[in-house]
Amino acid sequence: MGRKLIVARIGEGGFERGFPFTFRLSDEETKDLLVEVEGKLPPAEYVYSSYTRWQCCYRNLSYSLRMGASGAQVTNLAVDECLQNIKTLQLDINRWLRDSQVQAALINLFPHLQREDLIRFVIQTDDIRLWQLPWHLWEVWRDYPYIEFALSKCQCCKPPRSNVSSFGGKVRILAILGDRRGIDVERDRQILESLPNTEIVFLDQPSLHQLTPLWEQSWHILFFAGHSGSNTSRQEGVLQINPYEKIEISKLRQTLTKAISNGLELAIFNSCDGLALGFNLADLQLPQTIVMREAVPDEVAQEFLKFFLQSYASGETLYLAVKEAKAKIQELYHLEEKAPGASYLPVICQNLAVNPPLWSDLAKNSPYSLLPRFSLSFNLIAVGVLSCFVVGIGWWLINLKPNLTGNYNDNGNSKSDRGDNTVVVDESNEIKGTPIRAPRQGVCECPYDYDSLGRLCGGKSAYSRQGGNKPVCYLEDESN
Repeated sequence: MGRKLIVARIGEGGFERGFPFTFRLSDEETKDLLVEVEGKLPPAEYVYSSYTRWQCCYRNLSYSLRMGASGAQVTNLAVDECLQNIKTLQLDINRWLRDSQVQAALINLFPHLQREDLIRFVIQTDDIRLWQLPWHLWEVWRDYPYIEFALSKCQCCKPPRSNVSSFGGKVRILAILGDRRGIDVERDRQILESLPNTEIVFLDQPSLHQLTPLWEQSWHILFFAGHSGSNTSRQEGVLQINPYEKIEISKLRQTLTKAISNGLELAIFNSCDGLALGFNLADLQLPQTIVMREAVPDEVAQEFLKFFLQSYASGETLYLAVKEAKAKIQELYHLEEKAPGASYLPVICQNLAVNPPLWSDLAKNSPYSLLPRFSLSFNLIAVGVLSCFVVGIGWWLINLKPNLTGNYNDNGNSKSDRGDNTVVVDESNEIKGTPIRAPRQGVCECPYDYDSLGRLCGGKSAYSRQGGNKPVCYLEDESN
């Protein structure tokens, strides 16, 4: 079993006049370029027309499901129409890709491929209309069970990384649970919490200024569940981070660039209509992003997340974990019967300058910033060593450099001989043992950075330890 990478670079063009393309086949183990061949896709306005018909039908269906339409209302009308549209789209895509120039290019690829190969097939283009197409419906790849498709923009480079320490640790996840009106994001929380060897911080319907952990900490995975949207004409992705605030991805450019610099490897947007989110993040050179192409039923989003993370955390590659999760949704859970095409929605957006990591790679290479937050035991040891050092310096000053210390009285006796050393404790800032005000959106668990607790919870904070090393953040009553 080999590992191959096929990049289909599709240049500037249009469905009205066609697209130039270049196919490149590489061996991911030896890094050898095996084939490079050029051609041109013919004009095919009917392909995008088929896509928009399915898209319109699917969006109407998904809206009906979210609004609570009865099974009879949905099944008898919208599902049949949506199913027919997806079949027509599949036929039209394959008709387009049977063009002689495409077939000539494929003839050069197939001799280098084995059925058992792990194949990443990346569509590299800056035309978001081509991002929308379900490329996995291309029938010539049906006999390759370990192939998965992804999307990429034409300009790719390795993201710059700040000075980070690499040492064994846990997979660190920042999970933003945004506006949850009409959906169940608590199920997403439970799925994340079930993962092994992870350190997860949840931001529950945060305000914009509460996203500061993206600046201050280092993360392997950024997760978002809630409502999102894409405006394909503007190619702009939007997140609804709470019921009152929407934020365009472009407005978080510096924040996300900092997170990527600090080691962010993967973003997962388990939310509706996220294609433009991946399109925008590709400009920031984020290594990998997983988004949903269209509006996604709640059950589909939850089951995909569960199956994907189970496979990925158990050692499967990122691409095969996505492929297996989609197959389970389609074949085992019959979710396609409610929304034909729903299993096509999850897609990987790939920075081709970066190889996708295994889950174990993330755990081995925990990214920490220049000012890392170490474990409590490490901090205690460090404080002990520092204290001994300070005491030693003090002893040296007192005993060897008396003229510099000024610690002698008028009789020539050392003041330290009196035994009157005093420790003064300032109790003016004593933290109360009981919460003064109910925490916003529950307690804020932040097991590594006590100083930022107030910022995370939106006010002046106190913390106390409950159930081990996890501090619980409360807001102080400002009247006290």
